[in-house]
Amino acid sequence: MLLLVSVILAAGMLVATQRYGTRQLLPPTGLLCLAGVVLFDPSVGLAPLMGLIAGFQVERQRSYGQVVVVATLPGAALSLWLLLSREGEVRKELAGQLTDQLEGMGMQAVEGGYSLRQMIDAVLRVQPAIEFVTLLLTAILAYRVGLWGAQRLSMVLPPARPFYLWRPWEELIWVLIGALIVGLIGTGLLEDLALNAAMVMLIVYAVQGLALVRYYIHRLGIARPLEILFYTLLLFISGVALLLLAGVGLLDTWFDWRRLRPDAPPEEEA
Repeated sequence: MLLLVSVILAAGMLVATQRYGTRQLLPPTGLLCLAGVVLFDPSVGLAPLMGLIAGFQVERQRSYGQVVVVATLPGAALSLWLLLSREGEVRKELAGQLTDQLEGMGMQAVEGGYSLRQMIDAVLRVQPAIEFVTLLLTAILAYRVGLWGAQRLSMVLPPARPFYLWRPWEELIWVLIGALIVGLIGTGLLEDLALNAAMVMLIVYAVQGLALVRYYIHRLGIARPLEILFYTLLLFISGVALLLLAGVGLLDTWFDWRRLRPDAPPEEEA
């Protein structure tokens, strides 16, 4: 529900910027952000701002990828704020409060050797990554909804690349490498920062792996019922599937199985 509201707000603001301009929409954007925070959630409150930023990027004639990435910057700021505000004792205290509430509702089970308190603390540690990925998804869906609306209003937005041809920027591999290194040597806040960065990159490369799978499904002309069955099976093994798809995505970064990497310009003859 919150995701749907966020997508509608961001997409509506994006389309509105193409008709009225970003400067004219600054005051209503502030009001919508405030209303979203009060009525729903801080992540919903960021949606109109994300739509405004996306519209500004379109005005500057940026590509689809640049529009989406820059529009997600407020989400990165929110994730960083969550990371800093729930560090150390604050997170432990919040985990204790949530544990007491859930135990009061009758949840006492311990699964896989982990207590309820440990499971809640683990979720709180990666909540910044979850928030960022959710807002990144919001930006992507909002752009596609905005693109659909703009076409019907005779407006022009940079076309979105089909999912089966999507791949992240190759330079992002250094974010994953840096997160793994910091996670091994860092402690406290640095360790949590590395964990969340690694979680985000794991999901990004898993999506790349899924895009590669979708590419071969499209190329081989596999029937839609079989494709839906395959995705359903992935949901049943979501934990394992996430790791497998992330591994496939990482391999695609190096081997470029879809031949999406731009060809190197020919060297000039002496």
